[in-house]
Amino acid sequence: MPPAKLLSDVFDYPPNYILFLNNLPEETNEMMLSMLFNQFPGFKEVRLVPGRHDIAFVEFENDGQAGAARDALQGFKNTTSHAMKITYAKKQHLG
Repeated sequence: MPPAKLLSDVFDYPPNYILFLNNLPEETNEMMLSMLFNQFPGFKEVRLVPGRHDIAFVEFENDGQAGAARDALQGFKNTTSHAMKITYAKKQHLG
């Protein structure tokens, strides 16, 4: 099933407990993102991608909690030139 298209031309996958963040500024670090997302119930951890400053993953206990954080922080400006884009991460299927 193809991802749903959002109004902002960002493709989103079905609800998932892991969020995918992109369009992050170069100075983004794990502590900055943890402080931003830990205000939401169910926050578990932030994972940065080695060698990529512009993307990260944020894990929650369930997809409802991830969705609440996604909706609240969509378009959040880390800097004046970087509005964060948040989608559900693509689920990996095993087997």
